[in-house]
Amino acid sequence: MNDSSGTHGVRLLVVGFGAAGRVYCEAFAKAGAKVTAVDPALNATTMEGAGRLGIDTSHTLPDTLDGMDLAVVLTPASVSLKIEAAIGERPGDCPVLDLTSSTPEAMRAAQELLGGRLVDGTVMGAVGLGGVATPMILAGKKAQAVADILAPLGCRITCLDGAPGDASTLKLLRSLFMKGLEALVVETQLAAAALDQSENLPLALSDLSEVDINAFLAEMLRTHPKHAARRHVEIAAASDLMEKAGMRPIMANAASSLFARTASFGAGPDETPDHAINWLLKTTQPDCEERHEQSPGHLDH
Repeated sequence: MNDSSGTHGVRLLVVGFGAAGRVYCEAFAKAGAKVTAVDPALNATTMEGAGRLGIDTSHTLPDTLDGMDLAVVLTPASVSLKIEAAIGERPGDCPVLDLTSSTPEAMRAAQELLGGRLVDGTVMGAVGLGGVATPMILAGKKAQAVADILAPLGCRITCLDGAPGDASTLKLLRSLFMKGLEALVVETQLAAAALDQSENLPLALSDLSEVDINAFLAEMLRTHPKHAARRHVEIAAASDLMEKAGMRPIMANAASSLFARTASFGAGPDETPDHAINWLLKTTQPDCEERHEQSPGHLDH
């Protein structure tokens, strides 16, 4: 890293000046870093506004990364490998932090291009809401070195003891949960509106504001194997209610299928989340499910 005092003198190359890129560049510049933003879509107005904040801008990558302390890739995932290949062809050996929504496979491909310089990063939240302090998870040999650069600039970072691909795997797991939750919220609100219960729905969900989310999720998992049959009946009734209101259940039917699958194996353990997940992993293996479905005593719920 260049000689610097605190955050002053840290040189950052940020590739991608979209919504997230602008948030990070502006925060880094205000914290004292010397920021160069690269984006082929930059227009005169955007470049002028960036210049007022002390951010250098360019439509193309610099010819060399010598002197840069860190390159941050915030482009669409579809072009990240192309960008990283171009970075790898240029002089300079600074770490390269990929904050795109690339798949674990793409992150490992990027590592092939950049070697130990590549750091896989994922932002765990909406940068538009949390700004530069939105939690970030990093993986790769240079993860801690990157954290040491970005933490003084306002980033909240957790480093994994893992390789590129590990952080992006967590990102997709988060997406599985958050996008599924979003779909469930939409379906529930539509059902409430169709049943003229929109004003009362917050009352039915009011206890969630007092819930420890991690404990709540653990309790769901722990009790699922034993109580899936009863919960299958409940979600089936909710689906029926929606259909009578003229709606087509999507998330409710998916939940019904999952509960029915668990219930078909009989009552499972009700001990700890670990017991639950181990039991579920064994029963939901494709070969186990196939044998179970072919058994004489199997009931199709």
